Amino acid sequence: MRTAIRPPLVPQRRSRGQAITEFALVAPILLLVLFAVLEGSFLLFTVGSARFAAGEAARQLSEDGNAANADQNALAVIRKTGLGTTTLGSVTKVDIYRLNQQPDGSLTVDPAHYNSYQISGAPLGAITWPSITRDIKNGEMDFLGITVYYRYNWKTGFFNGGSPLQLNHAIYIRLEPQLY
Repeated sequence: MRTAIRPPLVPQRRSRGQAITEFALVAPILLLVLFAVLEGSFLLFTVGSARFAAGEAARQLSEDGNAANADQNALAVIRKTGLGTTTLGSVTKVDIYRLNQQPDGSLTVDPAHYNSYQISGAPLGAITWPSITRDIKNGEMDFLGITVYYRYNWKTGFFNGGSPLQLNHAIYIRLEPQLY
C-alpha cells in the first residue's frame, strides 16, 4: 500500500492589506449610494406630504365655501399634515386665489382676488378675496386655487448645492354649494 507524501506546510501569506485597500475603494461609493437613497426618500416624503397638504386644504376650502374662517381652517389643515408636523420641509407661504373659467374650459388666476398667508395664518399683504365674498350658489360656484410653497433643506449634506430646494404644489377645485 502506498502512502501519500504530503508536501511540507508552507505558511500562507496574509491578504489583510488587500482587503483594507478594496474596502477603502468601495466604501465611498457605497456610502454615496446609501446617502442618495436616504436623501431621495426624505425628499419624496416631503413632496408627497406637500401634495397631500395642498389637496386636503383645497378640500377643506371647498367644504367651507364662504364661511368667515375658511382660509384659517385650510391653514390649520396644512399645519396638521406631515408637511406641517415634521422638520423635513418648511412651509414658506400659502396662496389662496380665485380662478376664472375661460370659454374653452381652462382656468386662469384672477390677480384681483389673491390672498397670501404665512403658515401661522398671518396674512402677507392685503386680503383681496375674503372668504365671505366667495360665490357658492348652485351653478355659479367660484373656482379656487391653493398653492403651498415650501422649502426642503438637504439632510445628509451630500447634495445640498449650497442652498435649500424651493418647491411648490398647486391644487384647483370648485367651491361646493352649501344648500341645494
